[in-house]
Amino acid sequence: MPFVIYSVQRLALFVAALLLLWSLHLGGWLLVVIAAFLAWAVSYLALAGPRDRAALWVSARVEGRGTGPRFSAAVEADAMDEDAEASALAPAGSEGQAQPEQDAVAEREHAGAGEDGTQQDAARPRDDGGREQADGEGEQQHEQ
Repeated sequence: MPFVIYSVQRLALFVAALLLLWSLHLGGWLLVVIAAFLAWAVSYLALAGPRDRAALWVSARVEGRGTGPRFSAAVEADAMDEDAEASALAPAGSEGQAQPEQDAVAEREHAGAGEDGTQQDAARPRDDGGREQADGEGEQQHEQ
C-alpha cells in the first residue's frame, strides 16, 4: 500500500505544478514538460520518506514471491504428468543421441577440409609472404 500512497502524492505534485504553470499562462507541450520536471524535483526533495517506504514494500513483495508455489496445484500436477509421460516414451539411456562433447571429439578426429594441408588457418600468417605456390613451383623458380 505504501507504493500507492507514494504514487498518489507524486501525481498530486504534478497536478499542482501543472495548475501553477497554467495560471502563469504557460501552455502547450512546454507546460507539461516543465510541470513534470518541477514535480520530479519537488518529489525528490519532499517525498524521501514515502519513497523509502514504497521501495521497502516493493522489495518485501519481491522476496515473498520466491517462497510460495509458482503455479496452481492443478498446473503443477499437469506438468508432473507430462514429465512422467515423456520419461516413459524416451528410450532407456538414449543410446542413439550423442552428447555435445562426443560430437566435438568426433569432429576433431575427422577434420575434413584442410586435412591434407591445402587449406591454411586464416589466423596464422603464411610462410611465403602471402603468395600461394604449388609444391614444385618455388623450387623451379630458384633453379633458373
